[in-house]
Amino acid sequence: EDSVKSGVVAGLAGLVLVILFVLLYYRFAGLVAIVGLLINIVILFGLMAMFHFTLTLPGIAGIILTIGMAVDANVLIYERLREELAAGKSFAAALNGAYEKAFSAIFDANATTLITAVILFWQATGSVKGFAVTLTLGIIASMFSALLITRTAFRWMIDKGVLKNLTMLDLIPKRKFDFLGKRWLALVFSIILIGGSIGIFALRGTGNFGIDFLGGDLLLVDSTRAVTVAEARKAIDNPDVVIQFESTGMKELLSFRSAQGSSDQIVAKLKAAFPDRGISVIGQDTVGAQIGMEFAKRALWALGLGMVGILIYVTLRFEFSFALGALVALLHDVIITLGIFSLIGGELSLVMVGAVLTIAGYSINDTIVIYDRIREGLKQGERGSIQTLMNNSINATLGRTILTGGSTLLSVGALYFFGGAVLRDFSFAILVGIAI
Repeated sequence: EDSVKSGVVAGLAGLVLVILFVLLYYRFAGLVAIVGLLINIVILFGLMAMFHFTLTLPGIAGIILTIGMAVDANVLIYERLREELAAGKSFAAALNGAYEKAFSAIFDANATTLITAVILFWQATGSVKGFAVTLTLGIIASMFSALLITRTAFRWMIDKGVLKNLTMLDLIPKRKFDFLGKRWLALVFSIILIGGSIGIFALRGTGNFGIDFLGGDLLLVDSTRAVTVAEARKAIDNPDVVIQFESTGMKELLSFRSAQGSSDQIVAKLKAAFPDRGISVIGQDTVGAQIGMEFAKRALWALGLGMVGILIYVTLRFEFSFALGALVALLHDVIITLGIFSLIGGELSLVMVGAVLTIAGYSINDTIVIYDRIREGLKQGERGSIQTLMNNSINATLGRTILTGGSTLLSVGALYFFGGAVLRDFSFAILVGIAI
C-alpha cells in the first residue's frame, strides 16, 4: 500500500513537472499539448478498465514513462512548425506541413518502442507484464492524442479565427556542431566505456543478479527505531545472509537476501533481539532456483527478440545499413547502462529487464528521428557529402533530442525520488540510459 501511494505521488509529481515544462517552453501550443496529454491518460485508464488489466507497481512506472514519452510527439511537431514558419509559410500551411513531416518520425519511433513492449508482454511474467501493458496502451493512446486530437484542436481554432500565430521559446543554440568530424574520438571513448562495463559486469559475476534469477528469499524490513546493518548481522548470526541498508527517499529500510524459506526465521530473530524497535515486514518474496533460471532465460529471449524485431523493422523502413547502425547504438546504450548499474552495486531483477527494454526502445527513438531527416535529405537531393547530410540532420534534430530527453528525465526523475524502494533501481537505470 505504501509503495502504491509512493507510485501515485511520483506519477502526479511527474505530470506536474512535464506540464510546467511544456507550458513554459511552448506557451499556448503547450496548453494544447497538455489537453492532448490529459486525454491520453484518460484513454489509457479507459483501455485498462475495458480489458480488465490490473494496475501493478511496475504498471504505474509504465504510465509515468508514458507521460514523458507522450510529449515527444508534440515536441517533434512543434519543432517542425518552428522550421515551417521560419521558411515564410502562412500559419495554416506551416501547421499542415509540420504534422505531415513529423508523422513518419513519430510513427517509426513509436513502432520500435511498441515492438519491445509487445515482446516484453509476450515473454514477461508476473508484475512486469503490467509494465508492458501500460507502456503498449500508452504508446497507442499518445499517438492518437498527438496526431489527431491536437491537430483537430489547432484546425478548429484556425477556422474560427481564434488562432492566427504562435510564439514559442527557442533556447537551443543555433551553432552547427561537427559531430561526424569527432567520430574517432567518440569511438575510442565509447569502446573504453563498453570495455569497462563488460569488465565490471564480469568481475561481479553472480553478484549482478537478484533473487528473481538466482532464487532465494528477499525481505524488506522497517522499524520505528533504526536498526543498523551491524546490529542486524549480529542478531541473525548467519554469514550467508546478505544485509543492506537502503534509503528510499521516504523510508529507510533493511533488506535481507537469504536461502529459500529462511525469511520467517530472520523476522523472528529480529523481533526477539529488538522487541522495542517496532520491527515490521514491508515486503517478502520467495523464488525457487529453477524458476529463477526460467526467468533468466525468458529475460534474455525478450531482449534478443526485441533487438531482432527492431533490426527487421528499421531494415524495412530504411535499409540494412541504417538498421545495423541503430542496433550498434542501441547495444552501446544498454551495455554502458548495465555497466554503471553494476558499478554502483545494483542487482538485476525482472523489473530491471523492463527498464533495459525501455532504454532499448527509447534509445532507438532518437536514432529513428535522425534517420528520418537523413532520408528526407536524400529524397530532396540535398547538396554535399553523406557526412555533411548526416551532420545537418543531427544538428536539425538537436533541439528535439534535448527537449524530449529533458521532459522524460523530469517524469522518470519524479519516479526516482518519490516512487519508493521497489522502483528505485528501475528509475535509476532509465535515467542513466536516457543520459547515455
